[in-house]
Order: sequence, then structure tokens, then C-alpha cells
Amino acid sequence: MRDLGSRSRPLEPHEHPFPVAQARLGLTMTFNVAALAARLTDDFLREGGRIQQMTFHTPADLARLSEPVVVNCTGYGARALWGDDTLTPVRGQISWLAPQPEVDYSLYYSGVSVVPRPDGIVVQALGGSDMYGYGIEEEVADRAEAEQAINTVARLFA
Repeated sequence: MRDLGSRSRPLEPHEHPFPVAQARLGLTMTFNVAALAARLTDDFLREGGRIQQMTFHTPADLARLSEPVVVNCTGYGARALWGDDTLTPVRGQISWLAPQPEVDYSLYYSGVSVVPRPDGIVVQALGGSDMYGYGIEEEVADRAEAEQAINTVARLFA
């Protein structure tokens, strides 16, 4: 698997603007979710599809649908709707900064990921392990966590 990704290289202090002892440069592809979603939605609607939002309280409510295809986007609601306690929520707090076209790089610093997109800059604390956010059922935005992530990376630009 190692040969599937690009290799990174260490940067010398004069090669980057950040106040850190070590920095690395690598290439990665970033998936533009907003553009893909817009394209798929436009194609779907152009071909005669329609989007209808509905609320379902039990799986039996699906029987009132006449559509031959249903896209299930219930998110956290899937656990309650399907009564399946084996579904474990995973929550991540994403902060958005205004789009900045001149920002053409991503970075990872002190547990925080920063990824520029055409619709904004995503800032997200990733935690200390792959289990970060596992089992957190709270759906309310955590402003303190978002501000902490932004303040962490802000140190790079002081």
C-alpha cells in the first residue's frame, strides 16, 4: 500500500513560513464534496428526478413511498429509526472558515487538520487516535471544540 501514495519530504526552515522545528511537504488529492454533490443533484434533477424530504418514525413509514428508489440519508437518526443499537455514532466537530482562493495547501498540526475547499476552509480536531469521536451521540455543535481547533492552528500564523 505504501507505493500508492506520494512520498513526503522534510522541509528546511527557509522553505516554509511556519514557526515549527520540523515540517514536511507531500502531495495528496482532495475530494471536492460540494462540487460533486452539486453535479450529481443537477444531473439527477435534469433527468427528471425529484427530491422530497420526509420524516420517518418507523421503518413501516417507508411503505407510504411510491418511489422505486430511496436514498437513505438518516445519519444519526438511523439508530433510532431502525432500532439497531449496534450502530455506533461517530462525531467530529468541523469548523468552517471563509473561502480563501490563495490558500492552496492543507496542513496537519498538533492534532488539527486544515483543508481548503472552494466553499470554505475546513478545520477539524482529529484527536489522539482513530477512536476520537466514537460513541458520542451529541449532535449539537461544540463551539469550544471548534474554537480550540482554530486557536491551535492560529499559532502557526501569529
